[in-house]
Order: sequence, then structure tokens, then C-alpha cells
Amino acid sequence: MSLMGIDIGTTGTKAIVFNEDGSVLADSYSEYNLIFPKPGWVEFETGKQLEKIFNVIKDVNSSPEVKKDPVTALSVSTFGEGLTPVDKKGNILHNTIYSTDARSIKELDEILSLYSRNKLFKITGYPPGFICPLNKIIWLKKNRPKIYSKTNKIFFTDDLLYSKLGIEETKINYALASRTLFFDVRKKTWTENILSSFGIDASLFSAPGPSGVCLGTVNEQIASELGFRRNVSVITGCHDQPCAALGVGAVSGGIAADGMGTVECVTICSEEPLTTDEMLENNFCLQAHAIQDKYVTLAYNLSAGSVVKWYRNIFLNGDGSQIRSISSALDFFPSRLFTLPYFSATGTPYLDPVAKGSIIGLDLGSSKEEIFKGLVEGLVFEICFNLELAEKSGLRLTELRATGGGSKSDYELKLKSSILQRPILRMDINEAGCLASMMLAGIGTNKFSFEEAMKRFIKVKDRFEPDSKIRDRYLGKYEKYKKLYGLISKLYL
Repeated sequence: MSLMGIDIGTTGTKAIVFNEDGSVLADSYSEYNLIFPKPGWVEFETGKQLEKIFNVIKDVNSSPEVKKDPVTALSVSTFGEGLTPVDKKGNILHNTIYSTDARSIKELDEILSLYSRNKLFKITGYPPGFICPLNKIIWLKKNRPKIYSKTNKIFFTDDLLYSKLGIEETKINYALASRTLFFDVRKKTWTENILSSFGIDASLFSAPGPSGVCLGTVNEQIASELGFRRNVSVITGCHDQPCAALGVGAVSGGIAADGMGTVECVTICSEEPLTTDEMLENNFCLQAHAIQDKYVTLAYNLSAGSVVKWYRNIFLNGDGSQIRSISSALDFFPSRLFTLPYFSATGTPYLDPVAKGSIIGLDLGSSKEEIFKGLVEGLVFEICFNLELAEKSGLRLTELRATGGGSKSDYELKLKSSILQRPILRMDINEAGCLASMMLAGIGTNKFSFEEAMKRFIKVKDRFEPDSKIRDRYLGKYEKYKKLYGLISKLYL
């Protein structure tokens, strides 16, 4: 019987139905948009988003292949930090407040007046910042008291979906709970003393639990409406980045998943719950993995694939074939340009929402090909710099496993491998989030064990080894790159 993996992302939701051998029976994708009610506010229209999610589920269930092999279990991968208040009847009281929403800066200051950054980080593994749900919940309590007084539960995206599927005793997976600033990342419980400091009752939240555990079955009426057969098991999922790490087999200490999409995020697996001072200084989190007793740390650049898309649209009139042609002709000799790829603020280590992208060194001889090469060099340098800092913070890095659109570039993977002096494996997979959530669905219903899932579904396509000659050519430029932010950021103070 087949298994469904659902990946709920920032710009859309994808559902894939796999048979037990990992072959795709059907897939569907639907986009939706964030809304911006006021400057700095970022929300989802939750009702419309859920409608799109359910339409994707209906679509895959309508496939003839899925009708022949009906879905018996599902699990979900979701973005982090989005929160939604609901009343006793499950009615949505306010749009989902998204992670990058910045309305709660004052509330963050209030939190830090009671708890130091270091204390919060040592407990929760999460560097305090404007994206944290705790600040947003305090904002809701102070600024929308009528809504807050009616709130029976504050759901995150995965337990909101479970509720809408008819699960009464919802859970939130440990990995997603790690993104709240009020979860003890070692004890795996809500930190009620932090919540009570701000008059917040822990009963507002689903109980934390591990990924890959059965919560019950989809309500019969809802199952019928969505095209399911009876008794479809609902299995706890995971936050998207550690879920994708599971999907590429990054489940042992030192192995990292490199998701090279719109955002490039490297998810480093570790065996120990490290919360070093250097990690906090560089805004590196510690959070629970999809796998019991394992942890992950995220290092990321917010502008990766989006920079390539910008170049394609501005310089090539949107022609993707020209990008592929230019990319295939790149050689391993540094361009004359320096690029800071902060086209939508920075990720780690700075978390600077004001910083801007920069292309430095242009002259009348600069070609569109050289500009592209400079952009790609900047993307590679930025993530290498992050990983260098991660290792200096106490984390171990042995190899990267790459997925996403950016991983199609041999040049990018070879240059990154050479600078990092680590092998990079290009994985034979397109949708790590859906694959991993399918794996959780199978593990949670005893279709296969974790070990069997690793052997059956994790496949390597290509391997890139470091080249010392390439590293030597680029090392001087890379060292200069690391100093650029300190110089350019002063322009935007």
C-alpha cells in the first residue's frame, strides 16, 4: 500500500505518493502567496493556504495509479516558526504569522530584559531574534487581547494540519518545537517557567513528541472529502530542514545536507547537543533532528537560487537555457569581481535584515558571463564561510550531500568542495522533503525500519572530491571576501 509525503513550504505545497519501493505514483504542487498587511508584517491567509494544501492532496489521490494502490499513511514536512491561534471549535482566529514577520521587536526586548541571550540559548538551543514565535505570541497577547482570550490552541503548521485532518490529540514534533524559544532542546519539553514569565499557559500548545509516531487516523468524513480510503494513518513529521537531511541520509555526526534552493541551507548533523558561545555569536542554532537523540545545526544564505533567478530575469530575459550554457562554460580561474549575495538580507552568521547585495569591480570590460561567475563565486564563498565558522564553533563537518536546483551545477559543487576540502555528494533525488516525510510515514506504520529506509531510498548520483589546485587559485580571493561584509555593511547603518 502506498505512502504520502507532504512538504508545506513558504511559496507552495507539494504532495507525492510513493509505493513501498520508493517509486513515485503521483505528485501535485500548488503555489500560494505571503501577504504583508503592514510594513514588517508577514502572514499567510491561512484558510486559503489550507485550501491549496487540501487541493494538492485531492489531486494526488485522484490519480489512477494511487486509486489502484491507495494511501495508507501520510506525514508532513513544514517550514518553521509560523503560528496560528484557533478557538475551541478549531476556527482560525488570526492569519498565520510567518517566521520573517518583524512586528514583535519590542517584545523581543522585553524577553531579553528577563533572560539573557546566553541563558535562552543554553536552554532552547535557539539564538533569540525577531523570527522567534515567543515574541510573536507575547505581541498577540498584548495587541490582540480579544483574539488571545478566545484562543484554545496555538498551532504550528504541522499540528494545524493534523487538527484539520481530524486528529484530536495533536503533537508537535521535537524539531519544530525547537524553533519556538520556549522548548528545552535537551529535556524535550516546553519550558513552562519561561512561558509563565509572560503569562502564557503551556496548555495552549500541542505536546512535543518525536517524528515518525502514529497520532491516529484521518477522520472518515474528511478522508472521503480528500479522496482517501478509510484508516489512513497520520504520522508525526518534521521541520523542513532536518526532514530534508533525513531524506539525503544526513543522520550521523558530521554529515550535512546542503539544500541549494531559493535559500541555501546546510543542515549539519551532530550526536551531541552543543550550545557553545561561538555558536551563539554566529547565530547557529541547535535543534532536534528527525531521528531520536540526534541534533542539527543550520547554516544558511537567504539569497541563493533567488540571485540566479534575478540574474536570469535581468540579464537574459528569463531564458534558463542561457544560464545552463554560461554555467557549463565556467572554468576554475577567479573572476575579477567580488559579490556579496545579500539580495534579501543575510542569513547566518549576521542575520542582518538591512544588508544589501553588492557587485564590486565592474568596468567597461565586464561581460554578462563574468558577472554570472562572480555571483556564483559569492554564493560559494558565503556558504563556505558559514561552514568554516560552524567548525570553529565546535561542530564537525565530514561531507556534504547536495540537493536542489543549485546542485545541478558541477562548477559550484566542485568549487565548494575544493574550498571546504570536503567531499560533496550530489544525491539522486528531487524532493528530499517529500521523500523523508514518506519515510517517516512508513517507519511510523512499521512498513520498514529506519535502517531499511536508509538502504532503500538514499541514493547518490555523483561525487565531487576537493582539488588542491583549485583551492590554491581561489584561496586569496576567498580570504578577501570574508572581510567585505565588515566594510560594505557600514554603508547601510
